[in-house]
Amino acid sequence: MSQKSLSRLSEKRASVVTRLQELESVVVALSGGVDSAVVAALAFEVLKDKALALTFDSPLITPEEIDDARSVARTIGIRHQVQPIDELKVESIVTNSMQRCYQCKLHRFRQARVIALKLGIESVVDGSTKSDEGEFRPGLQAIDELGIISPLREAGINKSEARQLAREFGLPVADKPSNSCLATRIPYDEPLTEERLSRIAAAEKAIHDVIDVGILRVRDHGTLARIEVSSENIPRILESEVAQHIVQQLSTIGYEFITVDLRGYRFGSFDEDQTQTE
Repeated sequence: MSQKSLSRLSEKRASVVTRLQELESVVVALSGGVDSAVVAALAFEVLKDKALALTFDSPLITPEEIDDARSVARTIGIRHQVQPIDELKVESIVTNSMQRCYQCKLHRFRQARVIALKLGIESVVDGSTKSDEGEFRPGLQAIDELGIISPLREAGINKSEARQLAREFGLPVADKPSNSCLATRIPYDEPLTEERLSRIAAAEKAIHDVIDVGILRVRDHGTLARIEVSSENIPRILESEVAQHIVQQLSTIGYEFITVDLRGYRFGSFDEDQTQTE
């Protein structure tokens, strides 16, 4: 970042600090990703024991995400609660409509608000950034409807700036590739099942175990796995030994056809009809 950019980021950071001071106590929705980790770090810096990090343990995320959230909380020193939640019991989520993210955020953040109120905490904050406003994010509507506060978004902090702050804090996820819940790997209107979500998680872990490709998505089309990696990593994943290992592992998991999308990774590739920014 240039000196001018760093100066602007410092001003935005100060704005977040002021906002958190106004709130006095907060529950931070900590997902295990970069953005929410930064909010948790800032919240602890400002509010100490009046800040609690809350992570939902869900069929829609991998155990590795929970591990990352725990690691972040330990690094920061913030109080941390892991709360089980099962979205697969909620019909409006399981049907996997284009409003799935909206329904999921409603479900999660309603529970976050209940937990906060039981603890005598009025405010719940999340890690949404300014960048999220330019993407197809129905969940933002749910966040706004429930009065969830997004201090990074309010301060105009984008994802690259949040990552810079994460590096300054020395957070273990500072260089972690962006991720999303496992439901984003399944085409809309195809029901979410525990079996399918587990298969996707196992497939992505199998690929990560053999090669570090950064951002990775295994889009699940029934018996076909469509692998998305960044364009520069496509040749690496197609190398003979790597490809053979991936085919062997994903076949064992239950996929009959294993493909690599030659267009490369695109954010929310199932959302492409909804936005022109991807």
